Amino acid sequence: MWNTLRMKLRRCVARRAHTRADRKGFTLVEIMMVMVILAVGVLPIAVIQHQARRQVNNADRHTQAIAVAQMQLERMKSMGFGRAVAGNGTVGNVTWVSQVQNVSFGLDRLTVTASWRDRSAIESLTVCDLVSMR
Repeated sequence: MWNTLRMKLRRCVARRAHTRADRKGFTLVEIMMVMVILAVGVLPIAVIQHQARRQVNNADRHTQAIAVAQMQLERMKSMGFGRAVAGNGTVGNVTWVSQVQNVSFGLDRLTVTASWRDRSAIESLTVCDLVSMR
């Protein structure tokens, strides 16, 4: 009885080893399924990456415009009350225009508008401050 059981066990193991040895590699269907799963998983990541890069570029341009406008405003403030003058210029891709407006006796409003091109549209931002006689 033990001998027969042992013989059947050996045949079963030999059959499994034989079938595993015959099956090397993957079928075309398995490869196609893996490619579909990868495409469905990787495509959204590529789209998100593209959008993130575009938003980072927009933020960089905006940050540069804020820095240019603030620098020009501080330059005008340093001139002091009554001596600040309007002007314009370009720093990198940012164009700025400054204005001085008398609000009331002894009070001037300094305004700097920075503009830059973002694809086909022109974006701009404005910073202002007040300078008094005192």
